[in-house]
This record gives sequence, C-alpha cells and structure tokens, in this order.
Amino acid sequence: MIQFIIRRLLLMIPTTIGVALVVFGIYHAAPGDAATVMMGISSGGNMSQDADSKAQAEAFKREYGLDRSLAVQFLNYIGPFNLLRDGHPWFSSPYTERETELLKLEGGGEVLTGAPMEIDHLPNTSEEERARLDAATASLLEGDEGALALLKDGGAASYPSLLTAMSERRRAFGERVDDEVARLALAMASVSGAEVSGVLGTREGLIGEWFGWYYTEGGGARVRNTGERPWAGLLALDLGKEMQDKKPVSEELWRRFQVTVPLALISVLLSYLIALPLGIFSVRRQGTKVDGATTVILFVLYSIPSFWAGLMLIIAFGKTGLDWLPVLGLHDKDADTFTRGQYIWDLFLHIIMPVATLTYGSFAYLSRQMRAGMLEVIRQDYIRTARAKGLSENVVIYKHALRNSMIPVITLLAAILPILIGGSVIVESVFDIPGMGKYAFEGLLRRDFYIVMATTIFVGVMTQVGILLSDITYQLVDPRIRHT
Repeated sequence: MIQFIIRRLLLMIPTTIGVALVVFGIYHAAPGDAATVMMGISSGGNMSQDADSKAQAEAFKREYGLDRSLAVQFLNYIGPFNLLRDGHPWFSSPYTERETELLKLEGGGEVLTGAPMEIDHLPNTSEEERARLDAATASLLEGDEGALALLKDGGAASYPSLLTAMSERRRAFGERVDDEVARLALAMASVSGAEVSGVLGTREGLIGEWFGWYYTEGGGARVRNTGERPWAGLLALDLGKEMQDKKPVSEELWRRFQVTVPLALISVLLSYLIALPLGIFSVRRQGTKVDGATTVILFVLYSIPSFWAGLMLIIAFGKTGLDWLPVLGLHDKDADTFTRGQYIWDLFLHIIMPVATLTYGSFAYLSRQMRAGMLEVIRQDYIRTARAKGLSENVVIYKHALRNSMIPVITLLAAILPILIGGSVIVESVFDIPGMGKYAFEGLLRRDFYIVMATTIFVGVMTQVGILLSDITYQLVDPRIRHT
C-alpha cells in the first residue's frame, strides 16, 4: 500500500503539469488580455490609441513576461528556473523596452531606428556605474574632453547614457543636428571604434547608426538575466504574484484555502452521513409509498440550482424572512470583540446556510447511487444464501451487503470533493464568503494569469487527491482489493 501511495503521489507531478498546460492553452486562447483589463479597458482587448496607455500596457506585459513566446511563458510558469529579466543568469531575455521604426532612406533602403525616448541602462550595469556614466555624459556636453576616457572605460555600458542624451536633444531641436549632438556622435564613434564619416549631419545617419545598434547588435536584442531571483515557477513552489495587487498568490490562496476546504469537507461528511442511511432506508422500503416519496423529494433537490437555493435560504431565514440566521460572510462585523465561545457560535450560525447549499445536491445524488448499488448487491447469490440461512435482515444488509454496495459511492468521492471546492464559486458569491471559489471568479474577471492558473491547478490536484482517497478506501471497505 505504501509503495502504491508513493507511486501515485509521484504520478501527480506530470499530471499536474499536464493540467497546467491545458489551462494555459485555454487562458491564452480566450479573448482579451490582462494588460487591457489592468488598464481599466474592456476585456475585449481594444486598446486605446493613447500613447501613455499603450506604453503602460507594454510595460505591464514586459514585467510579467507576456511579451515572450507562449513556450517561454509556459516554461517560466512551470519552473524551476525564472526566465524573466531578473531570473537565472543561465538564460537571456529580449530587451524590448523601446519602440522601433523602419526609416526609409532618401537614397533607397530602410534602416531600423529607435523612437526618441530615454533609454535605460543595460541590466547588468550597477547603480554606481550608471551614475558615473550619466555624470560623464553630462560633463562631455559641457565640453569636458576628459569625460570621454571614462565613457571609453564603460564600453557598451556607456551607450545608453549617450543615446539618451541624443534623444533629449532630438526632442528639443527636432531633426536639426547641433554641436552638442555632433559631440555625442563623435563620442559614440570613439567608444565603439566605428567610422563616422558620412553619418554626421543627417537624421538617417545619426539615428540609424546609433539607435540601430541598440536593437540589432546586442544592446537591445538579448541581454543576460540579472540573477536577482533565479528560481520560480510551479516546480519551485512559487505561484507568482497577483498582477494588480502584487500580493503573493500562494499567501492569498492559503488564506482562502482555510475557508473553502473546511466548508467542503463538512459538506462531504454530511453528504455521506445522510446519503448512506437514506439509501439503505429506501432499499428496505422498496416499492412502498415512502420509497416513492423519498425518490421524488431527492430528485427535486438534485434539480434545484445552487444559486437559487442559496437565495431562497437567504430570503427565508435572513432579515427579510424569519431573521434566524446571518446571510453574509463568516463573521459578524463586531466579531473581534467576541469571546472565544461567542466567536465560535457566530461562525457556526454564519456557515449553516452555505453548508446547506453545498450539501443538499451532493447527498441527494449520493443517496440515489447508494440505493442503486444496494439494490444490485441484494440480488446477488450470496445475499440469497445468507437469507436462506435464516439471518436477520439487519445482518444481511449491514454485514453482507453494505460493504460491496458502498464501492460505487466511494468512487464518487473523487468527483464530489473537487466539485465542492471548484463549485463553491456560486455559493461563495451568493453568501459573500472570501474563499477560493470567489478568488477564482475575481481572478477570471481581472484576467489575472497567476490567480486563474493557481486556483484551477489546485482543483486539479484535489481531483487527484480524491481519486487517491477513493482507491485507499476501497481496500478498507473490501480487504479482497489489493493495490500493487
């Protein structure tokens, strides 16, 4: 049995990765994206032409790696290596902070240029080095020729300072090339060792030559990751951070887990405690009016939508009805002032209606399955033999028939547990309970990749746990079953 459990637990790893791949594909196939939702734009993904909005959306995508290929995004989520720019130094990232444009030359042809914007320092440049290079560039503009030696020492790391200074002057003076720009271009040529004849004095030469380097020769194409946070992803037990609130998803998921899972387990326990005796009772009264009435009632309960049942309970027992039970949340607004006994009693009153809403459908379905399983078993030859021996009906039912008839019901545990957790979306929304279901719904509305992936994968893991518990319970119910 121990070896069987270990194998199943190990098998959960590739299975969970497969679940993640399916959810990842569905997420990216759906219309809209997290960047537009984050910007307060409709989930349809229509981006305003406003430059600031577009720039913010692009920055958001870069921060979370949404500008990378789907394969890289998935591998980054799975881990254990962080593939983003602050990730493991074994890998590199595209450095696409600046927009580019193809500039048509007067003599024919095109050249890749960068938009006239401030260019950030290369990622591996320290803060001290950045400050030194910026100061050297400022000194160069003031005519200090000695600053050129400092820029040469910086090598390619000094390019962003010089390019940013060029951008500022281009914005200030348009396409006109003044003495300061010429000085910067000569400094770039000196640092890089490039020939400058023919490139000074023209927009095509200045912008195409120097800004083009930033995108085509390694300055802006790919850069080595910084290594600040080398490990991340599912295999590193890192579920990421919420895209809007920046809170770790794992912390919020654990907080919600402590709300949803106890409610689901209570519901499962109540479902089985009610369903098993009710199914046996129905079998022992088979064909009677009581059996018929029970069947009708259970089918009606199973047919009632959970959101409607929850609303009816609120109307009936809330302030609009009998005013017996609280209807929202898990605690009263003054719960912090309660004693321990009062706090527990307040929690009990708050969970009565949510648990009832979660439970009624499950026990209605399970009792029907229990009845069907028991009816099949009591027709077996060994049951007829037991009755022929003169054994009492209680002994026949509870000793000989019950165990075998429970196997189909136990199988359903694999489905009921994740359904209660995943299906708590409706119940938690109706009763305003801060659980996992509501968290998943909120994440879906915000198109938050990390919330959607984490909550869905959790339901997948719970499905696997439910199947494992079912398999273990088989052997407890029927010792003839062996897992090898």
